[in-house]
Amino acid sequence: MIPKAYTSDRTPPPAGSYNIAVEAGGLVFLAGQTPRDRDNVRHGDKPFAFQARLTLDNLEAAANAAGLSLKDAVRVGVFLKNPANAKEFDTIYKEYVGDPLPARALTQSTFADFDIEVDAVLFRRG
Repeated sequence: MIPKAYTSDRTPPPAGSYNIAVEAGGLVFLAGQTPRDRDNVRHGDKPFAFQARLTLDNLEAAANAAGLSLKDAVRVGVFLKNPANAKEFDTIYKEYVGDPLPARALTQSTFADFDIEVDAVLFRRG
């Protein structure tokens, strides 16, 4: 199978040399998303919950570009500036993912201008 790349006008434009989603072997790999809007404005000055929802909305839009949803996630990577936000993130995150819950890693990061980045791997059923 040849990898297939997906684009979307519902996500912020890539900030570098990458695609928002690439499918290979029945898996769809979503590039990390941050609290950036479609006009490429980063909202790191907003409360954490706003940043988390915008980030997950961006990730959902990337999943939708491939005809999937975060409900199809099998692995999620979460990068938080402040690990104390993990509990608040978890509450919001559960609104986006399905059952069974995906495997997940949470890593502290040294972001300067925002508080969160999230990436994911999705499984295309059938």
